[in-house]
Parts: sequence; structure tokens; C-alpha cells
Amino acid sequence: MYNHETIKSRDNAKLKFARRVRDGKENGHIFIEGGRLCGEALISSVSIVACLISKAFQESSSFGRFESELRQVESFLITESLFDSISDTKTPQGIVMIAERPKPIALNELLTVGENRRLPVWVYLYKVNNPSNLGAVLRTSEAAGARGVMVSPDSADAFLPKSLRASMGSAFRLPTVTDVAIEDAVSIAREKGIYITAVDADGESTYLDIDWKKPRLLIFGSEAEGLPDEVLSRADETIKVPMQANVESLNLAVSTGIILFEAKRQSEN
Repeated sequence: MYNHETIKSRDNAKLKFARRVRDGKENGHIFIEGGRLCGEALISSVSIVACLISKAFQESSSFGRFESELRQVESFLITESLFDSISDTKTPQGIVMIAERPKPIALNELLTVGENRRLPVWVYLYKVNNPSNLGAVLRTSEAAGARGVMVSPDSADAFLPKSLRASMGSAFRLPTVTDVAIEDAVSIAREKGIYITAVDADGESTYLDIDWKKPRLLIFGSEAEGLPDEVLSRADETIKVPMQANVESLNLAVSTGIILFEAKRQSEN
């Protein structure tokens, strides 16, 4: 039910809760900010528990596309200065939603080969600690048709505000499992006949040499550190993206896109 009462106190319980969610201190909830991302959340399966909007947003033309949906969500108006106190962006758009964190799919269920219109490729991110990079990988993986993404412990949270914004809504749709130990992902993948392919600057083959119609668990490390020997040793093969000699590395999402879209090209031929 829409609540027209304006929150005027910085110490209001709703605002305190929103800040805790924004800062990652409420593990069961996620912080969604901005008109486009909130719109994606509304048409996804994410369970929204509260919406906070500024008076300026309510009076803007953008509010019209949210008004009917917000009647089904507990929503509150807050002053502009207080909205700035909860926002995670430099230029707040005036709308924030708090939602329940999506329930993770079981790893055994995610790594199921079977019939599927999506690519037989799953992405595993090892200690990727930049939330914007991680979110961009989710967006790229969904665009190319990957079946899901796994994120290792000691990585950024795929549902941090920065990750969500970079994913542009893909985090709401693409199966994503966090805190997956590399040994667990590799073990289950091997049981299901899925090849383990690690991306490394010194890879044995290029991404163009691979038959991407075979099911593969595709492992990436961070831009700064890459993959350690203990992870590379678990792979059936290592691949690289050939580059000019004076280029040290590619952005993680760019590398992911290059490889996955080659896999997509092969799958469609």
C-alpha cells in the first residue's frame, strides 16, 4: 500500500535499515538504486519489501511507470537531503528499493548439462574483488547466453549495490551462486562430464582453438592477480586471448565477452 507520509528524521528505522543493507550489513537483503535497475527488479522474481522515493522523483515524469506497481509495495516519501544520506551514488535518481536476497540455486542443480537453449558454459570467478567488474561479467554472461555464474569466497558480493548497477539487472535473472569453493565446482563439474577450462595469459591454446559445443566450466581470475598455480593445476586445459606484446591485460568483462561470444558463434553454426 502506498504511504504518502514523508519520513523527516535521519534516525528513522526505515532509513537506518536501508543504510545497513546498502553497506552489506543485512545479509538477507539487497539494495537496489536508480530508475532503470528498480524497473528491472519490479519485472523480475525478486521480492521487494520496501521502496523509498524522494519528493522530486514523485513529481517527475519517471514516477508514472512505477506508480501502479508501488501500490503493491510498502513505499515511503523522504526529503531530498535524507535521500542523499541513503544513496550509494554521487547523483541520486530519487528511488531505492530494498529486496530479499535471491535464494541461491544448488550447485548440483546449476551444473546440469541436459537440454538447454543457453550455451553449455558456466563461468567461475576466482577472487574477483572489484564489484563493478563482477557485475559487468554477469551482464556479459547473460548477454552471451552462459548458463550461470559461480563466485569464489574472497570475491566481491554479486549483490552489492555497485555489482547490481554494473550488471544492469542481469543479477536478477542469471543463476548466480556465491561462496563456491573451487574444489567443489571442479568436483561436481567433473562428475557431470564438464570440461574445466581456465583462462590464463600463458594459456596453452587460444580461445579460438576450443570446441565450445562441449560443456565447459570457464574459470577466470582477477585482472590484477590472474589464477594461481593451485587453480590452474585443476584445469583440463588453459586458454588465452592473444594480445599485442605491449598490452599487459584486458578488462575482465571484455575478456569474458570475447570468449563467450566466440562460444555463442560456434553454438549457432
